[in-house]
Parts: sequence; structure tokens; C-alpha cells
Amino acid sequence: MCMDYYIRIGEVCVPVSEEIYKVYCQGARKERYFREGDRRNRTLFYDALDTEELKGSEIFSDPDATSVEEAAEKNCLLEALKGEVEKLNRNEKELLCRLYVYGDSLRALAREKHIPVTTLQSRHKKLLERLKKKLE
Repeated sequence: MCMDYYIRIGEVCVPVSEEIYKVYCQGARKERYFREGDRRNRTLFYDALDTEELKGSEIFSDPDATSVEEAAEKNCLLEALKGEVEKLNRNEKELLCRLYVYGDSLRALAREKHIPVTTLQSRHKKLLERLKKKLE
């Protein structure tokens, strides 16, 4: 007895060999088995919420959140910066600390150290340029 095998693709029935038909049915049965298990376990996949305009996973995403790549890059830069700051001399570390940690102004720091503001500005600018160059 010779049978013809067909697989429905959309609205069209496509003739296939017996081997392809069996493999297709096995895959379809396996997929149905997993879907039934998902229903029993009350599992919901974001794909089920897909529409033409929006993917289901985008419904729950935070557009303002930092991506993993950005966070990893930032972390690497911070580690490199820490290493470079450790190599600075005491005066350079103090300058950065007073400006960026304690929020002191260049003018206030210059008054306290009894040096011209322009000298402090120049040191600060050169220090930042040196750090930037090492981090590139």
C-alpha cells in the first residue's frame, strides 16, 4: 500500500517523503509536549505577548536601564582609573580628592595652599589629560 505524505505549511499542503513526514511529526509532538508542560507549570513566555508593533520582552524592559555591555565597560574603566590613581603622587591624589570627593573649588584650594589659581588650574588640567591618555 503506497501512501502520500503531506505537511501543511500555512494554507498549502506540501508533498514530502515518509522520512521527512515522520521527523516533522516527531518534532511537532515534542513541541506540543513542552507546551503542555508549560501550561501545567503555569509558565509564560514573553513571546506569547508579541504583537506586530512590539515584542513581548520589550513590554517589561526598562529603556532607561544601563545595558550589560555598558555596565561592563564602565566597570573596566573604573578599575583602570583606580589603578592609575594609585600611581599618582601624594599631591596629585590630594588635588583630585579635594576637588572630586570633598567638592572643594580650585579657588578655595589655591587660597589654602597659598598658590595662584592659574597654577592649580594648570596642574589639574595636565593631570586629567595624563589620566585620560593612560585610559585610552
